[in-house]
Amino acid sequence: MGDDSLFIDTNIVMYAAGKEHKHKNACARIISVIADGSFRKDVGTPITDTEVFQEILYRYALMERWERGILICKHFLELGLEVLPVDSNGVKRMLKLAQAYKGHGIPPRDLVHVTIMINHGIRKIVSVDSHFDLIDEVTRITPEDLYRT
Repeated sequence: MGDDSLFIDTNIVMYAAGKEHKHKNACARIISVIADGSFRKDVGTPITDTEVFQEILYRYALMERWERGILICKHFLELGLEVLPVDSNGVKRMLKLAQAYKGHGIPPRDLVHVTIMINHGIRKIVSVDSHFDLIDEVTRITPEDLYRT
């Protein structure tokens, strides 16, 4: 991974695929430019992890909309992003991050993303979640910072 890598958070996919929302257009644009290759050319290398797919499926399973969740995951996977795994080193680092950031309101699943990012030298995350701003190890970029709509 290099300095040009950007981690694509779950909410980018969810807002792009979901109902009308203030972030929908910018998130849909991100997915579109990843699909046509211009994200890589103009912004950097889009990367994600296995936990993103789990989060998407989990959310749709809660709504008893499995087929929709599976379809969204398939389409996201077809974009060709590198999908990084969670391994035992990641779990160890996640536990250290949990110790450091407990009480800050950061969901454990997002600490998994940060762990994967750190372990692969990725410092930027594209996300609407402002709690990433509390984590010193990463820099959050909003979808609107990338694509004003």
